[in-house]
Amino acid sequence: MTTAEVSAVIATIDEWLDDRFSHLEKLAEDFIALLRLDESARLDLGESVRRRLRALAVRYLADNAVVDGCGLIFARSALSFERGHLEWWVREDESRFARYSFGVVPGADRYYDYEHHEWFTRAFQDGVPALVGPYIDYLGVEAYVLTLTVPAAVDGVRVGAVGNDLQVADLETELLPVLQRSGVEMALVGRHGNVLVGNSSRLLPGLFVPDALDGFTRRRLGPEGAEVELLYRAVG
Repeated sequence: MTTAEVSAVIATIDEWLDDRFSHLEKLAEDFIALLRLDESARLDLGESVRRRLRALAVRYLADNAVVDGCGLIFARSALSFERGHLEWWVREDESRFARYSFGVVPGADRYYDYEHHEWFTRAFQDGVPALVGPYIDYLGVEAYVLTLTVPAAVDGVRVGAVGNDLQVADLETELLPVLQRSGVEMALVGRHGNVLVGNSSRLLPGLFVPDALDGFTRRRLGPEGAEVELLYRAVG
């Protein structure tokens, strides 16, 4: 495998990541276009707005087969009511999509304190695109997932994050054939050093790899804030 051939694989992975975040940013723009702040700079989500949000989410899931779920996650500070709120839809099969209801009342059954999760804080507080995982899905499907998020702001006021989930199995379907074309050991690695997808038995999803690995080099890919790197064995 030549350096040029490895570079071509790197470029393909980089383009795929940029494309995923571009799609997510477009979804965020479409969602945000439906939202308005009241005179106290809070959102009050009426039924009409929620129906239109659902229509956008369903279309997004239908158009992006690799995505398992998507939606708009609101900061409590942006809402006209104190409890948290998520407008989140999941894929039930190829043609059916459903809204998922989260426990957002503190102390209630299955309370989901989403504002402390990295995928939310990176987008909402830090204002950068984020890619977090892999981890076991909160929805209980016993699947490894990645969560991608981007900031959501209305009239310059940050109100939460827009995100989507990808199952690692679907990520492997998309990217493993590309990694295997490289002819060298390769893995996509998240900001905490955990493998997202790799083409080697020692680079399996979820495994931690140290910053310095003998014989390997790294290349930053995708949006800068996402902090995703490609780890690969150096070509002589």
